[in-house]
Amino acid sequence: MTSEDPRRDLADSLIESITKSMGYEYPQGHETMKNLIPIEKNVKISHKIVEQIKGIILSGGLQPGARLPKEQDLSEMLGVSRPTLREALTVLEAIGLIEVRPREGSIVRSVVPQSIQDPIQGMIEVDPWKVLELFEVRVKIDSEGAGMAAERATDDDLKTIKNYADQLEQQIKGKQSILEVEPSRLYQKTFFAIADATHNSIYAHFMKSVWTLLDGAIPYSRQKLLNVPDISKTIAQQYRQIVNLVVERKPNPARKAVIRHLDFVGEQLRKVIESSEEG
Repeated sequence: MTSEDPRRDLADSLIESITKSMGYEYPQGHETMKNLIPIEKNVKISHKIVEQIKGIILSGGLQPGARLPKEQDLSEMLGVSRPTLREALTVLEAIGLIEVRPREGSIVRSVVPQSIQDPIQGMIEVDPWKVLELFEVRVKIDSEGAGMAAERATDDDLKTIKNYADQLEQQIKGKQSILEVEPSRLYQKTFFAIADATHNSIYAHFMKSVWTLLDGAIPYSRQKLLNVPDISKTIAQQYRQIVNLVVERKPNPARKAVIRHLDFVGEQLRKVIESSEEG
């Protein structure tokens, strides 16, 4: 059925374009970005564009790493010229909400300032043991998210979480390790979906910002762990247990399962680092 409000149709199209570019599908009926409408011509146009997109980001509708639609598509959705849109994007980049990357487009930035990210990533490069400290951060953040999601998730949220888990299991049945790039991507998407299922936009934005901060450490951790015997099987079992407990709406067991999982991964990584230094 066609919407009676053409502006709503434009907003829905924008939501679909952005979420597809992120590789994430919002649950049916999700209200994120529903207020985005074509720009009226009797106001400062670029300012209105900035205010709309800024509001969506700060409300948690767009998370760190989300990619805005292509410039041409976005200008058509908003009913503005491309030069006007570029002016607005320049302002959004200047205030630190997006990063405009050549050939990649406009990416929502982490709320963790670059002045904090760079030193931490530098510390990891110099001292591999700092990776274990980052795992301590994940234990606190991810475990609470699993508990909140188990309490608050909608049926559509749970369907999304389970769908990612099913996709991941299909991939590792093909002899891929859960630590390889594509399964790891689905592992991350699962935890992001769990964060969304908390229905706490501040938590979700913060959690994803921390994962953005950890991006520099994740390839290092994955590479170090790939050769540990049977580790993929163990991590996959722990991952599935976490998903099942969230889906079964068991908050405290879900929290404990995340803690056990991350403690295990951290301990295996500690052994690998020790072995590397001895060698």
